[in-house]
Amino acid sequence: MIRIIKFTAMWCADCIVMRPMWQEVRQQYPDLAIEEYDFDDQADQAKAFGITTVPTTIYLSQSGEEIMRRVGMQDKAELFDEIKNNLSH
Repeated sequence: MIRIIKFTAMWCADCIVMRPMWQEVRQQYPDLAIEEYDFDDQADQAKAFGITTVPTTIYLSQSGEEIMRRVGMQDKAELFDEIKNNLSH
């Protein structure tokens, strides 16, 4: 199973818009490992992953290898398609 790391911020309008979409993802995929980091409050994590823009979503394989990185807003269909496409890794 993949692991998803999300970087957001309280002041980020796109992050706020995407929040309900991520709640649906969690409901549809309860076993999916999703970690969320606040860009400001967890700056060490953001720096470790080279995050300069939020929202940023990173998909990691079971072995911890980065599969994909998405920077910026996406709509619900794109988000769910992206997750489905990456589940096989």
